Amino acid sequence: MTEPIADRVAKRGRRPRATMAGALSAAILAASAAEGRIHWPSARYRENPVAFFREVLGIEPWSRQIEVIEAVRDHKRVSVRSGHKVSKSNTDAGVALWFYASFDDARVVMSSVTDRQVNQILWYELRRMYARAKHPLDGEIHELARSGLKSKDFREITGFTAKEAEAVAGVSGKNLLYILDEASGIPEVIFEAIEGNRAGGARVLLTGNPTRCEGEFFRSHTDKKEFYKTIHISSEETPNVIEGREVIPGLATREWIEEKRLEWGEDSAIYQVRVRGNFARQDACTVIPLYMVDEAEERWYDTPAEGRLHVGVDVARFGDDDAVAIPRRGFKAIEVAAWNGLSEEKLAFEVMQVVRRHRHPREPKAAVKVDACGGIGIRVVHHLLTYSEEIEVIPVNVAEKARLPNEFPLLRDQLWFALRNWLKAGGAIPEDSKLAAELTAPKFEFDMLQRRKVESKDHLRKRLKRSPDRADALALCVWEPAIFQPDYPDDDAGGDEADVEAARLDPYGGSLDPYAGGIGV
Repeated sequence: MTEPIADRVAKRGRRPRATMAGALSAAILAASAAEGRIHWPSARYRENPVAFFREVLGIEPWSRQIEVIEAVRDHKRVSVRSGHKVSKSNTDAGVALWFYASFDDARVVMSSVTDRQVNQILWYELRRMYARAKHPLDGEIHELARSGLKSKDFREITGFTAKEAEAVAGVSGKNLLYILDEASGIPEVIFEAIEGNRAGGARVLLTGNPTRCEGEFFRSHTDKKEFYKTIHISSEETPNVIEGREVIPGLATREWIEEKRLEWGEDSAIYQVRVRGNFARQDACTVIPLYMVDEAEERWYDTPAEGRLHVGVDVARFGDDDAVAIPRRGFKAIEVAAWNGLSEEKLAFEVMQVVRRHRHPREPKAAVKVDACGGIGIRVVHHLLTYSEEIEVIPVNVAEKARLPNEFPLLRDQLWFALRNWLKAGGAIPEDSKLAAELTAPKFEFDMLQRRKVESKDHLRKRLKRSPDRADALALCVWEPAIFQPDYPDDDAGGDEADVEAARLDPYGGSLDPYAGGIGV
């Protein structure tokens, strides 16, 4: 007859009262496992996912996290929109492990927009949880999400990017869960493919920042809300913000909220999306919508820096403004370098340090485009000309007439829409909160000749409380004469999809180096 666990524990001798309960619990768990009383999949945890987080993963979930976890247990379709730093990835990974460890023949498919989101965020979090579980989980786990976690009894968790529609959708089984992170950016073809598997009872968890006012994620919170259990989580709700101290490391803090409130403004689209988890207002007169910026930031990690080195330089004209230089190769803006209070000569020197960091030995001169509208810009150009052996200096007067005068009044207007098209065609930018806020701020209107005119810099300064120096530098960095002949098709305005794809693949109109024969304007 098997001796009771409690008796065996007691025979080991007396322990201090403070540690007795914990020691007894650990001994019971270990002995239970040894005696084969705990098997995966566990029917007990199937009904109590919060206990799985606490007892198996060793995670104490916060209140809104518990709401999401229990919603997945109780509903076939769950959609969660949120701000940043609310434990979204932690929840997704934990729910995947719970489902895997609780259901017979469980199959979990995790997906997001980019490889980085899948492997370096979601899958990294899942592997960390698996390795640190208080009670070991079964199965063999691999380094990459597509190889997955697989058990001997055919349960599994795998992960694919949303570009791999066939892999994401080509899964079947009686207990199937799809977890789609950054769901605003997931293509409709994925949702259409998943819908076929829902006929067999598949569950779906959608999570993400609400960057687009279109697509299934948006509809799940609006006209299709009756078919989803919807949850809305603001970064302002975390325990760290409520209590004013670090309760849970990694969640949004009061300091971060206040910083973003001052930097972005509470009424800005970027604050509403990234902090409060509200859908961005898709103003038809916004030059660059937020979703383009978010997707460009995510692409940055996977986008190669190829082609000639270009540098855009915006010169500070007021004491509080920054002078900014942004280098780019092809579709990748490499870094954002900013300075304050420099003389024209010192700024030229610092711009050259940026060039020298990124210019390869013996490659052609870097194209350095400088906002030369005004005396300060002209003086910076003059100092840069002393480095003519390394760079081709291109003064740009954004106040002059546009190259496409039937479309835009001024060159500045044309540069902003060229920047929009570059982002749409696959441009990638580093994460920089000031740059993101500046890119999404400008609106435009039509003048009497029905040409697109971008909001003035003075108006932007009033709303942003600063000049859009970073965005202007990026517009100069992206600008190339050939990019305007012809202008990119705009698929938002009903452009032909084949033309949009051609523009994405060849944004320079067949010219790999539009400066090879000189400035050309």
